[in-house]
Order: sequence, then C-alpha cells, then structure tokens
Amino acid sequence: MKDFLFTLLAWLLTLPCLVGAIVFALYNPDPVSITFNPFKEPLLIPVYVPVLTAIAFGFLFGAMMTWAAMGRLRAEKREQAKRIKTLEKELQAANTPAIAPHNYALIPSSFLDKR
Repeated sequence: MKDFLFTLLAWLLTLPCLVGAIVFALYNPDPVSITFNPFKEPLLIPVYVPVLTAIAFGFLFGAMMTWAAMGRLRAEKREQAKRIKTLEKELQAANTPAIAPHNYALIPSSFLDKR
C-alpha cells in the first residue's frame, strides 16, 4: 500500500509539471537570444528550447542521483541472493541421506532366508 501511495504522489506531482511544460512550449514559440560566448553572435532559438532542455537535464540528473543512491540496496540484494543460494545448497545437503539406502533386490534370496 505504501508503494502505491508513493507512486500515486509521484504521478500527481510529475504530471502537472509535464503538462505545464508542454503548454508553455506550445504557447511560446517566440525567438530568444542566447549567448554562450561573448565574442560571437547570440543564438536565436524559440523560448521553449532552453526550458525543455533544462527540464530534460533535471530529469537526467535526478535519474542518475537515484541510481547512485540505490547502489547500496542493489549490493545488499546481490549478497542476499548469494546467501539464499548457499542456504538452499546446505538445506539440500542436510535433507539428502549420507548413506544411500540399501537395495535388497540385489541380494540373492538365499542369503536373506537363512534362519
């Protein structure tokens, strides 16, 4: 239930921002001058390009930070998977008999009927 609420909250926060960015891009096609180098002429691009670029960089930065933060959890999961495999092997070894059961079908009946 907690995961569902977290996912719902994330979508309720993300969706309006995404819709707002799309609406902003559609209603602001006017060119804006951007200068990266003071010795060259400014670049004329639509207003929505730098805005959407900033949003894309923010998304990528957030994704990388989340991936890096989850590294410890991924390592713990790998260690747990190794431990589970080891414990399953130990359990299987404990459940198998150490001495194979004797097959009496191979013993001639003359040896078994001696009284």
